[in-house]
This record gives sequence, C-alpha cells and structure tokens, in this order.
Amino acid sequence: MSSESPFVTVHDAPVFVGRGLLDRAGALVRPRGRVFVITSDALKPRFGERVAASFDDATILTVEEGETHKTLDTANDVVSQLLDHGAKRDSMAVVVGGGMIGDTAGFAASIFLRGIDLVHVPTTLLAQVDSSIGGKLAVNHAKGKNLIGSFYPPRAIISDLDVLDTLPPRERLSGLYEALKGGVIGDPSLFELFERDALDVEEIVRKAIKVKVEIVEDDQREADRRRLLNYGHTIAHGIEAAMHYEGMTHGEAVAWGMIGANLIAVDRGLLARDEAERIRRAILKYEPSPLPSLSVDDVFAATEHDKKNTGTSRVMVFPRRVGDCVVVNDVTADELRAAIAATLRS
Repeated sequence: MSSESPFVTVHDAPVFVGRGLLDRAGALVRPRGRVFVITSDALKPRFGERVAASFDDATILTVEEGETHKTLDTANDVVSQLLDHGAKRDSMAVVVGGGMIGDTAGFAASIFLRGIDLVHVPTTLLAQVDSSIGGKLAVNHAKGKNLIGSFYPPRAIISDLDVLDTLPPRERLSGLYEALKGGVIGDPSLFELFERDALDVEEIVRKAIKVKVEIVEDDQREADRRRLLNYGHTIAHGIEAAMHYEGMTHGEAVAWGMIGANLIAVDRGLLARDEAERIRRAILKYEPSPLPSLSVDDVFAATEHDKKNTGTSRVMVFPRRVGDCVVVNDVTADELRAAIAATLRS
C-alpha cells in the first residue's frame, strides 16, 4: 500500500477519498502480480485507461454496462476473459465503474480461482457512498435483485471526487438518495444537508461513507445491524423487478421505497407523521422519476424473494426518527401490500 493516509478503513481495507486519484491508483495500491482493469466500453477511454496507465503494466477488460447485464452470464464472461489473458491467483482485479460493474466484475473476481485481490474504483456517486463499501457483491436473478452473490471485502477502495463532476443528473440523483438514506438511518447531520438550499456533495460523500463504514464494521455478513442499510430497499427492489430493471435508477427506486416503508412505520406508531412528512419532503425536493403504472401484485410478488426475509417472516427497516431506525421482523403481507399500493398511487 501507499504511505498516503486513507480517509477511513473498512475491514482493514483503506478507503481513499479525494481528487485526482484515478491517475494515482497504482501508487495507492501495490499489486502482487498482474493487474486487470475491468470496466465498460464507455468508461474505458474516460476512466479505465487512466487507471490502467497508473500501473506499470495493466490489461484492460470490458463488460456490457446496464442493469440488464448484471447477470451470471456477464460474470462468467469476466471469468473467461481473465482465463484467456492468463490471470493467476496473485493477479489483481481493479474494477472501474458504477454499482453494476462493481458488483458484477467484483463478484467474478471473488469466485475466480476462489478469489483474487479486488480493488474498487467507483465512478458514480451511488457506488462511492454505497455499493463499493462493505464487501457485498451480487448479480441479479429473474426472480429478484442481487439474489446471487458473495461477501468478499476488497483490498482497497479509491473514490475520486473529480468523476462526480461528469455525472449525468439522474446518476447523480441516484447516489444522492442512497446518501439521504444514510442520514435517516445513522446521521441527522447528513440528512440536514439535504434540507439546505445548496448541496455540498463532497461533504455528503464523506459523511455517507462514514455512516456505512461504521455499520458494516460491526456486522460484516448482515446478521444484525447491517440490515439497517436496507431501509427503503424492500419496496424498491420490488419496483425494480416489476420494471425489469429498466426506466428507473436504483436510487430513485429506493426513494419511493423509503416513502412506502414510512407509511407502515406511521401506521405502526413507530414514526410520527410530521417526521415522515419531513423525510418525504426531502425526498421529493429532488424530484425522483415518477412511478409508472405498475401492478401491486407484480411488485409484491418480487418482494417475496427479498434476501432479508427469514422463513415466513418479512423483514423491513423503519425509522423512528431521522438518525434512528429499527429492524422489524414481523411485517405482514397485508401491511406490505397496502404500502405498495399507496406508494404506487403517489
């Protein structure tokens, strides 16, 4: 590793946050063997080639981009490319991209020869504040999102804030909603940044990373406190599956999922109506894409495959106030169906 101090560490992996880091990736992380930079065709000339150039000798591999390609077939393609290019057990995969590429190529690295060194270089706000941190990797199944995966901590995470300046508005928005979620579950001061007139994205990134790191350090394999990170995700994953992972970003789906979860929390007496309205105002202030006409049955059916469910119990996360959430293990089908219906009417 470089002598440069990381912003934080998570499961002994340094998390570097700053500007100009793409061109210094090779100085921040020293490989044991050959380096394989895995990115998309679109990101290769923008970011991938710069990261590869920072190492003495790196091979660039590409995958198809987009949620519809977050599949076992794509992960298998990465494994095939690694084999074709002579990757060995001491090789290192440096994954450059957003959440889809990070999850899919990272999952491939975790299963290739039972796992090779992995470095995340997240290029979206969503990936910097959420998916690159914590060692969870997964691809989608036809029956639901992220149902095939592994826990595999990376060797390092390199988040270059410069790349955020190039994001399309909706990609930026997607990450903002995951960061807002972090404020609701663990940091009122982070949430309050979203209530201001002007956004300080760099401060949001740093605070959101700290929230997630604090939670995943306590619970690496999602047995307890880490489940708080799924706030808003039960209904969100149902919406995404019902839309066949097209037409809405993950963060926007989470935004609607948070609103839906809050409806149950209010009905259960866990969350005051004025606090739920405060969260709703903050979410709608940034104008997520409106929900299309969806079937309540389709969205509900997708939630039945939610990874958080145990046995016959539906597990959801509900806020009690901004900065304080709780995991509830006995959500009923009627409660969830009613919340989905109300959310779709929104």
